[in-house]
Amino acid sequence: MKPQTLISIFLVLSILLVTHNSAPAQNTGENSEWSVATSLTYPIVRIYQVHIGYKPEGNHEFIFGPAYQNFKSGSITSYAMTLILGYRYYVWKDLHFEAELWPAYNPMYSDVTESYYRGVELWAEIKIGYKFMLYRNLFIQPAPGIGFGIFRTNKPPLFDEGIDTPIFVPQLLIGINL
Repeated sequence: MKPQTLISIFLVLSILLVTHNSAPAQNTGENSEWSVATSLTYPIVRIYQVHIGYKPEGNHEFIFGPAYQNFKSGSITSYAMTLILGYRYYVWKDLHFEAELWPAYNPMYSDVTESYYRGVELWAEIKIGYKFMLYRNLFIQPAPGIGFGIFRTNKPPLFDEGIDTPIFVPQLLIGINL
């Protein structure tokens, strides 16, 4: 089994274990300010992330967290160390619009030249989603959207042909309200 698959399984099991054992001692109401989540869908394309949410009041939630991208697209392999910065606005109950920025340091590998192209990039995603409470403070949050590149320095050969943008992003998060 690949290490990435093991990491994903570990994250999901850890979330379930923490939710099951600690929920009675915590405030499980909808007014929780903090949440932690990970994607169930992004690891399919070798993107691993942790979303930390802070909802100080009402309809506003701020998102941040680390991500690592290790996908292959065309002749390019990505090794991006990424920070997620985002904002959610709840328009009705748990229905929300979301915008995320993904600034990254990405030493891309090109199969064409068989060398690395170190550079920084900025990716953005716009989503619509809904947070469903499953059990106590455990939630699942489908949030499909559109992702697109804003800029990239030091592009490898065939970058524009190898990286498709904009793309559909089928985000499905599982997480806990802390």
